Amino acid sequence: MKSDILFISLQDEDDFKDEIRQKQNEFLDLYSLYLATSLPWIKEELLNKAYQLHLLDPNFTFHV
Repeated sequence: MKSDILFISLQDEDDFKDEIRQKQNEFLDLYSLYLATSLPWIKEELLNKAYQLHLLDPNFTFHV
């Protein structure tokens, strides 16, 4: 069963920056895949990753 709960354990500011960078890279990978395929399930994953990024950085927004 897929869960919509995101758990992140950060020890310091560097961990936080690394976590954001990792989520950004994952987001960009999904976005390029979505642009190439337009598959609905990729769009769902993309929106989920955008939400995760928004939780880490409230200034992050994304609109399809």
